[in-house]
Amino acid sequence: MDTLGDFQSILALIAERSASVKAVCASEESTKLYLVLPVIGALGYDCTDPFVVQPEYPADFRKEASERVDYVILRDEKPIIAVECKRVGADLTSNRGQLRAYFSALQTVRLGILTDGIRFEFFVDCENSNIMDPEPFVTLDLEAATRAPIPADVLTALFLLHKNNFQPDTISEVAEERLVAKRLRTVLMQEVREPSDEFCRLVLQRVGLKNLRRTSIQSRYSSLIRSAFEDAFVLPVFEKLRATHARPVETLTSEDEATRRIVTTDRELAVYRYVCRRLAFLATDEAQFSAVERVQYRDYVGKFAVYYDRIQKGRLFDFVEGSNGYDKFIFPEPFGEIVTNTMKDIDEALRVMFTRRIRELGILGASEPAISEKRMLESA
Repeated sequence: MDTLGDFQSILALIAERSASVKAVCASEESTKLYLVLPVIGALGYDCTDPFVVQPEYPADFRKEASERVDYVILRDEKPIIAVECKRVGADLTSNRGQLRAYFSALQTVRLGILTDGIRFEFFVDCENSNIMDPEPFVTLDLEAATRAPIPADVLTALFLLHKNNFQPDTISEVAEERLVAKRLRTVLMQEVREPSDEFCRLVLQRVGLKNLRRTSIQSRYSSLIRSAFEDAFVLPVFEKLRATHARPVETLTSEDEATRRIVTTDRELAVYRYVCRRLAFLATDEAQFSAVERVQYRDYVGKFAVYYDRIQKGRLFDFVEGSNGYDKFIFPEPFGEIVTNTMKDIDEALRVMFTRRIRELGILGASEPAISEKRMLESA
């Protein structure tokens, strides 16, 4: 394998295969055999060569060496990568401490991998030498890879881990940049959603407002700053995304022809723009943000439908414009009708339904096995 494109194709094939066999991987051993080893192989390591990959490798400070890591990958007879496996669906976060202990015990290890066979977390030691960082610098989600291409930045980082490209110092530099960028995004998103007093003071000083009381900032200016963030950052990026990935106009059906003279009101268009804007703002990751471009609308006699990707299966809600300033938003169960004069009242229902539709239809509209309503609501 010589190119990034070849690597991407291999991972895509593994993702499809993993999705088809994960249901029969009920134990940790079957997870290792059918899900983990193919990924290790995709990274260029021969799992049949004991001088390259060794299972149950001693990883203990004590002489009796009772603790063993599931796999190590060797270079010059020394372990450079430690792989700890859990059964499919296991909580990886609660098992990071175990891999962290192995990482420290194996002095030559420069990369740790924690996985349940579907989700792979990759760790280095940026903060302290030979002490694994508390969070992964890159994560490969094979289930997500069956619905949408692996993000370019993730693919590039993973390509550095391939046997042909593996340079620990280079990987550490890239990992540090990714971790810092991730933390910066987290801090900025926190400030966008709930601006701190310190941040508000800094921004307000830049526009000439100084010596403001804390109560004044909280009661009046924090909401203005939050709205300004949406206008200045979220909306332009979303508009650019839509322009770049413009969808072709849908072919009109006979029903559309019959209703083509329906006039979409300014209020209905305002609702649609608000939905796109809020979904982009509420997105929890890049994949959700990209999915917003597939939110569309269709006008009918007496109602205005907003949907994700497909008019029926992807329905988010129906909107009925009120004459007294109160509008009706009709969401699928469990939300039902929401009658309000402020659109922010629909944020929670909108977020949950959008997350549900993405899981049902996929980021790119690809179908996937149905997920129970209860599970979707719990994880939304």
